Order: sequence, then C-alpha cells, then structure tokens
Amino acid sequence: MLCIAFGTLFFAQAQQATVVGQRQYSEPDFGKFYLRFGASFLNNDFLKQLNDGELDDAYSAPTGLNFELGKYFFMHSEPIAGLFKVGLDASFLSLGYNPVTWNDPDDPDYTEKTDLTTVGVKLGPVISFNPLENFYADAFVKLAPTILTSMSEMEDLEEVLFGLKSDVGINLRYKKVTLTAGYESGAFKYDSYNSEYNEETGEYIEHTTKEKFPMGMFQIKLGLQFY
Repeated sequence: MLCIAFGTLFFAQAQQATVVGQRQYSEPDFGKFYLRFGASFLNNDFLKQLNDGELDDAYSAPTGLNFELGKYFFMHSEPIAGLFKVGLDASFLSLGYNPVTWNDPDDPDYTEKTDLTTVGVKLGPVISFNPLENFYADAFVKLAPTILTSMSEMEDLEEVLFGLKSDVGINLRYKKVTLTAGYESGAFKYDSYNSEYNEETGEYIEHTTKEKFPMGMFQIKLGLQFY
C-alpha cells in the first residue's frame, strides 16, 4: 500500500509537470546499475522464536548490516507518457550480517555473541517514476531465494538453512545518490530435535519435527545508481 501511495503521488506530480512541456530523455536518465549498503532491524517474531518463551528474553538482536548489488532491466527504452518505466529489478548479490547476543538469565555479567548471516539473490518487477528533473522513485516487489548460516557457528543452527523470502519497498534517487527502504519477510525451514525418556527401555528416544524460523526485517540503505 505504501508503494502504491507513493506511486500515485509521483504520477500526479509528473502529470502536472508535463503540462508545462515535455523534455527529452536518454537511456541513462533512468539509472540501472546499483550498489547499496545499509542497516537491518530484525522484527519481534524473530526474537520470540529465539527466546522460545523460556529464556527470559535472553536473546537480543542489535542492528545488522546489509549489502546489495544489482541492476534494473527495463522493458522499453522510452518512458511511458514521458513519466515512468516498467522493468525487472535483479539483485545479483544480497548479503546480510545480523549480530545476536545471548545474556545468561542467571548471570547478568555473562554474554555470548554470535551471528546470523544470509546470502541470496532477488528478482521482481519495478516501476520507476520521474516526477521531477533529476529525481526518481522506484517501487519494487522481489522474491528472494536465501540461505542462512552462522559464521560463528551458532549453537543448534544447522550448517545451512534455505528460505524463500520477499522484499517490498521503495527507492528514492536524486541524480546518482539513492535512499532505499524495504521490508523482507519469510522463514527458513529446519529440523527440531527433542528427546523423550522411555521408562520401559531406560533409554531416551529422539524425535525430529519440521519447524519454520521466521526472519522478517526492515532495511534502510544508502547507495549509488548509474548507467
């Protein structure tokens, strides 16, 4: 809904601008190749999953980092009505580093630090508006096949988890400088192990269940975008 609202506003402004007169566009006007770097903020569902209601909010997630490299592939060279272009937004590489801190509920002075690291690609439609000279706004929706691992070998996390996430947001650009805000949602599947004591055999029986690990996050990025 946010993207639609922004798009409607920019479209209306651009229509007013075209009443005064049309200007000529060249292919580089709608910058296509981009580099973005920013901060990530994990949501509450992620923390609830980690704490599992039994750790007295022992886990916390400080601000993470993200990096993205990609390109727009527009379906036409000239803007529609001199206002906007439609195409595909392809992120060839999307990296995320999310620190996680565990505080021992029984010993406030004891802390362990670990991480959750993601590597993925993203692809989806983008609409690029040009309401004012040198100012652009891009609304995008992307699917993001992503793998999750831990460089510090987080306890109970399998070596690699896979998830299909989504990324929805808007990118604002003045000349070559960009500001991007988006929300990633999705979950990673993993095997949960637990054991049950069998009194007849005197042994523990292990059980495996399939679980989902939600990992939604808000991201904000600064970047460069050019031909």
